[in-house]
Amino acid sequence: MNKQSNKQEKLPSNSFNKLIKRIWYVSLAIGSIGLILQYKFEIKEIFWVISISTLLLAFTCVIILFNKNFKLVERILYTIATIVLMFVYPHWLDIPAYLTNNYKLVEGVPTEFEYRSPYKAGSYLHVEIRNVELKLPSSIPNSDSDKWFVIHYLPYSKSIMDYKILSKQESK
Repeated sequence: MNKQSNKQEKLPSNSFNKLIKRIWYVSLAIGSIGLILQYKFEIKEIFWVISISTLLLAFTCVIILFNKNFKLVERILYTIATIVLMFVYPHWLDIPAYLTNNYKLVEGVPTEFEYRSPYKAGSYLHVEIRNVELKLPSSIPNSDSDKWFVIHYLPYSKSIMDYKILSKQESK
């Protein structure tokens, strides 16, 4: 009888543990898909998808870390993976700047203007203006490479919030 009561007591925590793991993996998947698609579509809201999934990843990691029902090895692996992902994808650090519209600004003619396609999801335009490297949508034509760019971006993730391409007459 004692064994049955132990099984019944541990059953909810096992279900809870499975739920937390699933939330962690779903957050990882959604954030990764958002990262892949952020240059394919010119949608600023993808920033939120990446940021919220990263914060959810961190929150579930804290639960895993302090939950004694997880093995020590599991707690260490989830923690290391979460910390690495939070440093690699710093979108969550830009939430205050996004909410206050405190964007960074760079203006000028690009010193580097190159289309890149690192993965199947699509290509992006790599530009460098005044030693700031940014990724713009690939829909910008190559003929604009010598024009004046005005770009508002977030400081940590360098996500583009707004950009304008001015002709030589407009930039004077």
